[in-house]
Amino acid sequence: MPSGDPMFASLSAPATPRAPRAVARPRSAITAAMAVVGLSLLTACESESNPTGPGGGTREPAINEIVTSAPLNASSNDTLVYFSLTTGTLVSRSADWDLALRRYELRLNSPAIGGATSKNVLGVGLDNNKAATDAQVLAFTAASTRPAFDSVRVAQIPVESAFQTDRLTENRQGYLNLAGVPTANSANYWKVRLANGGFGLLRATRIKFTPQFAVDTLYIESRLQTGTTLGAPQTLAIAPAGQVVSVSLATNAVVAATGCNWDLQFNPAANALSFVVNTACNAGTYPGPASPTFANATVANDAPQYAAYLSQLVGPIPNSVLDKSAPFRYNLLGNDRLHPSYNTFLVKVGAKVYKLQVIDYYSDTGAPGWPTLRYARIQ
Repeated sequence: MPSGDPMFASLSAPATPRAPRAVARPRSAITAAMAVVGLSLLTACESESNPTGPGGGTREPAINEIVTSAPLNASSNDTLVYFSLTTGTLVSRSADWDLALRRYELRLNSPAIGGATSKNVLGVGLDNNKAATDAQVLAFTAASTRPAFDSVRVAQIPVESAFQTDRLTENRQGYLNLAGVPTANSANYWKVRLANGGFGLLRATRIKFTPQFAVDTLYIESRLQTGTTLGAPQTLAIAPAGQVVSVSLATNAVVAATGCNWDLQFNPAANALSFVVNTACNAGTYPGPASPTFANATVANDAPQYAAYLSQLVGPIPNSVLDKSAPFRYNLLGNDRLHPSYNTFLVKVGAKVYKLQVIDYYSDTGAPGWPTLRYARIQ
């Protein structure tokens, strides 16, 4: 299961709505007695607009001043929203943002998310509750974990090399489920920049082996983009007969590789079962999100970057509810709910370092996908 991609369509809301929580927001001396009203939040997304919820204050907090945001509307399955640690608000993607959120997913303003103009925000997890039992996590509250969070100060900042950003890494077998006899993972797909300069989507739908466990046939599907429209799926059966096979998505055919007439090569060797892309002709891939799915995606040319390999997205903040280093744990009471782990992450924005926790997943009325952030600048 790729990190950050499992979606849980039936996350339960609380049985009864909770009373609205008091939300701490930074205030300046001039505005301390004034309510913040009329705040208009802008939102941006990967391919379409989506409304956002309330943000936070209007200035950057002082060193070691803890800020708790309001619940942030990141409830769309396929739309990122963007958060500024300086202002404590959701902002437009074209504005000065540091974090991107989508349901339980938390990303950094990196080239892999923000594209070529990103701020290259870095992060590192402190794993402070990685070893906590599920029972201990269930007992955590925002109040009981605040003293430990407050105690994280500049002395806990690790060496520079410990910080990383969200990035694409190579995953040549990312199209497979590798537990037992390999099977095609049709839920995984990629946005592909083709060797001819066009764009499309790619996924594997089935892999068939001979009785001797050699690859008999690999079935792939692709959708080509024409203008701003993605076409219908086209299927290609690849019968490698033990040889490396070159594939043109543009023509939906196995080809004899010559220059830029191919996009992918499939190696059927038992110790490979891998795809490589035609890097000499600038082909590349970007992993598709869990939503929209391959069938429902509407565009392939909007990826922040295209890696020179079959790629996967990784980062310092795990985006899997199965990882005990992540911000949440899942289904601890058998009721399909997310529970904050209160793991602390350090986020480095230039020379500034913030500590950060996600302390809730639900809005004040119990709607899922409304995370609440607690953070403070420590350097």
